[in-house]
Amino acid sequence: MRKLLLIITLLLPFALQAQNRRIDSLKNRLVAIRVDTARADLYYHIAVALQRIDPVASKKYIDTAAVLVKKLNYPMGLANVYSFNAVQSSLQGKFDSLFVYSEQCLKIAQKYKLPLATAKAYNGMGIYHWQTGDYSEAIKNHLAALRIREQYKDQEGIAASRANLAWVYFDNQDIKKSEQYGLDALNLAKKIDNPTIVVNALQLLANVYGSTGKYDKALHCDEETIVISNREGNKRGLSQAYSNMANCYTEMKLYDKALQYQHEVLKIDEFFNDKKQISDTYLNIGGIYTQKKDFSNAMKWLKGSIKFAEESKFKQGQRGAWQLLSSVYESKGDYKNALAAHQKYQEASVALVNEQSNAQIAHMNAHYETEKKEQTIKLLNKENTIQKLSINKQKTTISIIVGLVLVAFVMTALVYNRNKLKQKAQLQTQLIKHQESMTKAVLDAEEHERKRIAADLHDGVGQLFSAVKMNLNGLFERTEFPRQEDRFLAENTMALVEESCKEVRVISHQMMPNMLLRSGLASDLKSFIEKIDADKLKINLETSGFKDKLESNVETMLYRIIQETINNVIKHAQATQLNIELKQCKEEITAIIKDNGIGFDTKAQANGIGLKNILTRIEYLKGTINYNSVPGRGTIVSIQVPA
Repeated sequence: MRKLLLIITLLLPFALQAQNRRIDSLKNRLVAIRVDTARADLYYHIAVALQRIDPVASKKYIDTAAVLVKKLNYPMGLANVYSFNAVQSSLQGKFDSLFVYSEQCLKIAQKYKLPLATAKAYNGMGIYHWQTGDYSEAIKNHLAALRIREQYKDQEGIAASRANLAWVYFDNQDIKKSEQYGLDALNLAKKIDNPTIVVNALQLLANVYGSTGKYDKALHCDEETIVISNREGNKRGLSQAYSNMANCYTEMKLYDKALQYQHEVLKIDEFFNDKKQISDTYLNIGGIYTQKKDFSNAMKWLKGSIKFAEESKFKQGQRGAWQLLSSVYESKGDYKNALAAHQKYQEASVALVNEQSNAQIAHMNAHYETEKKEQTIKLLNKENTIQKLSINKQKTTISIIVGLVLVAFVMTALVYNRNKLKQKAQLQTQLIKHQESMTKAVLDAEEHERKRIAADLHDGVGQLFSAVKMNLNGLFERTEFPRQEDRFLAENTMALVEESCKEVRVISHQMMPNMLLRSGLASDLKSFIEKIDADKLKINLETSGFKDKLESNVETMLYRIIQETINNVIKHAQATQLNIELKQCKEEITAIIKDNGIGFDTKAQANGIGLKNILTRIEYLKGTINYNSVPGRGTIVSIQVPA
């Protein structure tokens, strides 16, 4: 239901009027405190308090904190800055950045043994995995955060972690566990008087009760949320409650009430000028009008949703709005526009083109064919009526008419059946061509973007780092450092610059391998493997049959598939040995990748982005991929692609 709004309450407190008193108190303390580490902590806490009230002022305070903690080499302060940036990324829907900042926070926390900072990092990673659909990893990280917070009796953190777990279990359809964790979070949040977590837990429970048809209990939770949110000045909390109430009333078919609360949500979206959420609310309003059979208003709101989704580049919103608009056109009998809208829906979800989209097109086509059948039946009924009227007149005439009707029916059925099969074949061919062309366009765009980023890293950032390194060398040669600490800092700075140069080169080479376009697949894979630390993972590569270069697209796709598989082994398998057999025959190319890692359950559903990218490329090449693995016994990946 409006996941982005829910994330906002998962990480840190939000309030407006009530927060102002706390901010003033923190600023007064800042004037009095002279200890630098304590000042850094206060800058961080003020930035957090302002994060959802005044983002510009919040950024100034966190930037000041960042400068101060780096100057002081203050680990806890640095972990707090990374944690803040993780929260900011989540608020902006930049979930990859959320994961990166959470990882950086975790590294600092583990290096300097900072348990509560470690819990913050696990919390951020849990939200990342929740957002990307990897619920097992999300639960694992949230439980890790919860254990630390329970050990150190961090009551606010315990309540927040339980609420986070409740949301994950809810999306994973484990309603019983979701309700239990939600009630635990609510009781603890009320005990410690934390209104933000109270609102979060109430909204979780409202979703739980609404999904199970307990609308009275759901609305009670929403009403309690509204009272607290008004008291605290929490507009986001109000938006969540209004949205949930609208959904409940929609399910109860009280559409006018549902529209009333959706318009309240829209006011808050417009207050924050959040075009993504405005698009989402327009879509919800359009959905209600669709259920009311008020198709004119439904079309107006859905087109508005598409406009805001396009302005904010909100692909998921475009996809949902085009899909519903297609249904509205279909309900009005406008099958031409229905098909056009459905094609827009497909374009907005290229990676998600599947049986659902095919079924919807087939449904519209079947409806069209059904109408033709009905027209034929009406015609036959008329002819039968004529027959009945003629029976009383003359038997010979009846026989002639019956014969003609039978011949006409047979001919009509044959022609109709032929046209139907022809239309079905043409539609299927067009769909396959459309899917292939869209998939190729996405993969080509992805490869082009990889090359562009790699070139920018190598020619832009890499050159800048080289210039910085040269200038620092010259500066250090002309500068004397009377203090040992200053010399150590200078040498450490130069080492960091050198390490950054190497890291930029490695990343750019991985994204756009130098030899791929010149030496072929086997040679470039060897070059990639040579860059992997053999002490951590020993890789044996055997190739045969690669006498002639493959088509450029095929080489690039195969390289990316094998590269992603190797990266998965490095990240997840805990293996020490990896064997790769790559063979080109006359009819096909085969690759067998075998590791001695921990293995995994092949029956478990995998939702990782890397695996989805592998499957997309395999499908584009019209190949197959099979995983043979048992936990504790390693993994064998078999790939076959037509030559």
